[in-house]
Amino acid sequence: MKYEGKMKSKTDEVMEKRPTPLRNFGTEYIKAFVSFIDILGFRQIVADKRPKEINTLLDAVGFFSSQPEIRRAPYSKTKNLPMVLQFSDSIIRIQPLDQSDENISAMDLFDGELSSLLLAQGNLACNGVLVRGGLTFGDVCVQNNRVFGPAFNKAYHLESSLARYPRIIVDECLCAQNSCNPIIDLVGYHDWTSLAFHLYEYLERYDDGQWGINYLPHLFMAHRDQAIKGIDVLMAHRDRLQQLVNNTTTNGNAEALIKVRWAASYHNRIVTKCFKGLYERHEEAEDSLLVSID
Repeated sequence: MKYEGKMKSKTDEVMEKRPTPLRNFGTEYIKAFVSFIDILGFRQIVADKRPKEINTLLDAVGFFSSQPEIRRAPYSKTKNLPMVLQFSDSIIRIQPLDQSDENISAMDLFDGELSSLLLAQGNLACNGVLVRGGLTFGDVCVQNNRVFGPAFNKAYHLESSLARYPRIIVDECLCAQNSCNPIIDLVGYHDWTSLAFHLYEYLERYDDGQWGINYLPHLFMAHRDQAIKGIDVLMAHRDRLQQLVNNTTTNGNAEALIKVRWAASYHNRIVTKCFKGLYERHEEAEDSLLVSID
């Protein structure tokens, strides 16, 4: 596992904080952003690889899912940090909202969740691990290392039934610009519209109408070691996806190939749309930035 990106803050008044394990929030429901993330093809991975290799992969998933985050006070307080739980091939991420603290904004937390998820998804893809998932907001109970509730169920439904491909689906209500959006209900329409344009830069609407995280452009711009350039990110993403396409084609797993080709098509679409200059220069040099799908 070689590539790791991290978003860079524009201010110095921040601290890096790592998400915590599950913490007790009592026996009642709390409001929280809840994500359910799953590794694609894990059953085949278990069938094909030795336990040592599987543990290495799961370590990487845990590492990228729990990277330290840049957070300002009071978001840096332990009670306001996200929680991450990993079991087998799944990651549960819970970002609680303290409704009693007027200094905590649901908008800021939503922004942070999108940033964290896109970095985790992009870093894993650059290391050959494809994930799918769902992000929602609502009621969840976290007590004695247990987590359950309507928001947990919804996040799981988004991942298992609607995502289908290597994408993280964002609950449609969180993208609505009316009273159906629970964030608007919390912060007001004025605060929503002042930041919504920025948030929509993280998102895209797919052909099937679902909203999802558009990670590749932001992974390209993320702060990283000076030795790693933006073009290195695109090439790492291209190389890992090309390897997955080739391996899956050879294995003859039709269902897996559909998902891998979807990821490759996403890469090709974003490269030709967002990085047209880089794409054209590499085409002229006969070093295509695109993934060969067929």
